[in-house]
Amino acid sequence: MKRFYIIFAVVFIGLAFGYWVNWGVPAVKQPIQFPHKTHIAQGIPCTGCHQRAEKDLVAGRPPTALCLACHASGDSKSAEISKLKAFGDKGQDIPWQRVWRLPSHVFFSHRVHVSNAKLACQSCHGPMETLERPPARPLKTLAMEDCIACHTKSQANAVRKIDMARSGNFSAQRLANDCAGCHR
Repeated sequence: MKRFYIIFAVVFIGLAFGYWVNWGVPAVKQPIQFPHKTHIAQGIPCTGCHQRAEKDLVAGRPPTALCLACHASGDSKSAEISKLKAFGDKGQDIPWQRVWRLPSHVFFSHRVHVSNAKLACQSCHGPMETLERPPARPLKTLAMEDCIACHTKSQANAVRKIDMARSGNFSAQRLANDCAGCHR
């Protein structure tokens, strides 16, 4: 029986360590090594490339034409810009690979969080503005507790504003405690 507990403990520790180092999450390789840091340093906001984030459920990946609006001219010696131009010359969109993925039962609207709540993209995605190349895995792994903590904080602020304005609108109270808002 003692042997069983030792084997169980070793397997459990191994699985916990594997989860901790993201063994179950495959690395994603992007077709172009896009430097977020360079573009943010030039004053381009996240929504400058991920334009659907302000008006849609998903942020979307930038179309080739959007990238070429800035990078079509000039004689760059950059291999990455040459790859970009090659996609443009063929009339193809860049086959960006998805890195962040929520479970299928979770509903998330970028528009609500970006445009309405005015959250910074880094709140969920991590410090993308520091990257010289796309991440192979999500920088930040979200758990339901992260969402609830943010919604609870937002709810407290919204209720405080409502109390100050004495408007009687209590829809903000749904933020943190309505399961159907996120689970569909």
